[in-house]
Amino acid sequence: MKQNNLATKVLSFFLCFTLVFVSFAAFAPETHAKSLSSLKNEQAQIKDKVEESEQKIKELEKQQAQQEEIIAELNNQIARLNDQLDNVRGQQSIINSDIKDIEKKIAELDAEIKDLDRQIAEKDKEIEETIDIFCERIRANYMAGETSVLEMFTASSSLSSFLNRLEMFRRITQNDQALVDKLNKEIAEIEEMQKKLEEKKASVQAEKAALEVKKADLQSAEDDLNATQATIIAKSTEVNKKLASLNYQTKQLEISLDKYNSEMDSIEAEIEDFLKQQAAANNNSSGSSNAGSASSNISKKGWAWPVPYSNSYISSPYGYRNDPISGVYKFHSGIDITMANAHGKKLVATKSGTVIRAVHSNSGYGNYIMIDHGGGYSSLYGHCSSLAVSVGDKVSQGQVVAYIGSTGYSTGPHVHFEIRYNGEKQNPSHYVSK
Repeated sequence: MKQNNLATKVLSFFLCFTLVFVSFAAFAPETHAKSLSSLKNEQAQIKDKVEESEQKIKELEKQQAQQEEIIAELNNQIARLNDQLDNVRGQQSIINSDIKDIEKKIAELDAEIKDLDRQIAEKDKEIEETIDIFCERIRANYMAGETSVLEMFTASSSLSSFLNRLEMFRRITQNDQALVDKLNKEIAEIEEMQKKLEEKKASVQAEKAALEVKKADLQSAEDDLNATQATIIAKSTEVNKKLASLNYQTKQLEISLDKYNSEMDSIEAEIEDFLKQQAAANNNSSGSSNAGSASSNISKKGWAWPVPYSNSYISSPYGYRNDPISGVYKFHSGIDITMANAHGKKLVATKSGTVIRAVHSNSGYGNYIMIDHGGGYSSLYGHCSSLAVSVGDKVSQGQVVAYIGSTGYSTGPHVHFEIRYNGEKQNPSHYVSK
């Protein structure tokens, strides 16, 4: 009786466990489906934010380019103004030197004129002294009664005495007159020299005045150039401030974009984790025991080369490398395949399966698709120019699914090709070959 009770209890426990397991199995897929749907909705929202941020960055970069063009033109104007200022200042330097030379000439002429004035004054004094002597002699003769030839004749005791007196008077008179004439001639010559010096001085002063006018014109031109330069520099400062503001906005958007991309990576990881769980559930439900590990499924047989052209080749292999965009040494999770004139060339499904992602983006993988091949395997085709399939489409091996491009973080037309097993990225070269 006790054994029957124990058996009944064990049987009841087993039935309860079975009901719980069946209930869980029945509702688990729905729970996963809702989780995947929620993740995809969140992914779509973040994708919109990424695209919006990328568009804003493009607009800001366009504005930055315009402002940089304005700054370049302003700098060119400043350079031209500096050349003009150098030219004006060079002319000013020459004119200032010429004015100094002219002022020196004027000073020398003033000294010469002053010396001539001194000579004229001396000659005037000498003439006055000669005239005074002459007058004194005349006065002496007059006082002596020798005021006329007749008087000298009547006063002479003889003809010989008269002639002697007359000759002496004539000689004295002639000598004095010659001296006066000589002095007058010298004065005339000095006055002529003085007149020429004055004329030369006036000419030099006129030349100086003309240079002063030119100097004033150059100073006015320099003032105008300085004012224009100040205006341009102020404008350049204003543009630089605007450019700094645009740079700041761009930086903030790039920070936001990095955040969104990080969130995208996180969501992608969650989706991959979901796919792993789904693959594990499928394996458990099918009771398959030959799936094995990733290494036991690595085989080239049965996988098609995704770029169906004989001249295609691997431009960057799977593994660590220097990133062509950032230059950072980092892991490359797939292989890059390209060829001559690669843009727009066909991409085909490496195996049959279902399209689980068809994304249009300007960042990361760019436009890309993912195909679920079953058994935990999936493949990814990135940087496409356009996509030929949509999420949910069933594709066969060799079917065209996309076209080679250079969207997202790319340096040129190629396809970034990945193979994943239960979400883990594998080396595609172990699966595909030309």
